[in-house]
Amino acid sequence: MEPFKFQAEKDVPYFVIEEWENAFPHLTVGFSARNKREDMNCRNYAFHVGDQPERVLSNRKKLASLLKMPFSAWTSGEQVHGVHVQAVDGGQKGAGKDMRETAVQDTDGMITGETDLLLAAYFADCTPLYFYAPDIDWIGVAHAGWKGTVGGIGQNVVSCLQEMGADVGEIRAAIGPSIGPCCYEVDERVIRPLEKILADQKALHEVAKSYIPGRWQLDLKKANAKILEKSGMKSQHILVSKWCTSCDEDYFYSHRRDHGETGRMVAWIGKKE
Repeated sequence: MEPFKFQAEKDVPYFVIEEWENAFPHLTVGFSARNKREDMNCRNYAFHVGDQPERVLSNRKKLASLLKMPFSAWTSGEQVHGVHVQAVDGGQKGAGKDMRETAVQDTDGMITGETDLLLAAYFADCTPLYFYAPDIDWIGVAHAGWKGTVGGIGQNVVSCLQEMGADVGEIRAAIGPSIGPCCYEVDERVIRPLEKILADQKALHEVAKSYIPGRWQLDLKKANAKILEKSGMKSQHILVSKWCTSCDEDYFYSHRRDHGETGRMVAWIGKKE
């Protein structure tokens, strides 16, 4: 069953993880959707000439209001396709909410135990990873492109939560919409480090299929799930979306499909009083 459920409210299209919000009512957790009519671009920085920073800022504020979270809670990492995970406290609340320069620098993953702090990360094909450790009530989000995936950013988030006192057997993870194996072909520079981190030929063959010598169709979502299982997480605690951001043009921006000229969705997770 697809864990990310689409809904639209006040002209804002988005997905929620109903299972988590029902089980843990103090959480708000989801993924924004594309809106061709309104343009719900939540890009983490103005990059293209046609981008409108004021529109991006308006969209973020609109979404925060819908979630009943103050915009001052919106907190982002810089996202450099790395594997650094930062524990965020109240002093960093609001980092990156209005510009990349104020974001938590050199950071693709964040965790926090703070309430009324909304962790936000941006996507247009890369894989969003969400985390919740119910035994210590800490949350996390990570940006996992192929570099972050093979670099083990998912494992790094799990390790950081364990350092905070979480039992790895209790940690929940959700892997959100991203480009699917139907649309994502890679070469050996991706497969070889993936082979190394998985250290399991069977697992590798489950996530990457080769139909042309030297080329593979890679399932980034499934690869991240396998890596999280290797970190000690229980498979039943890992939710995996089936949505492909490249295929589903009505719902998602896609860097690959749109040849780089596209917006960004935002993945968020926060705790409310």
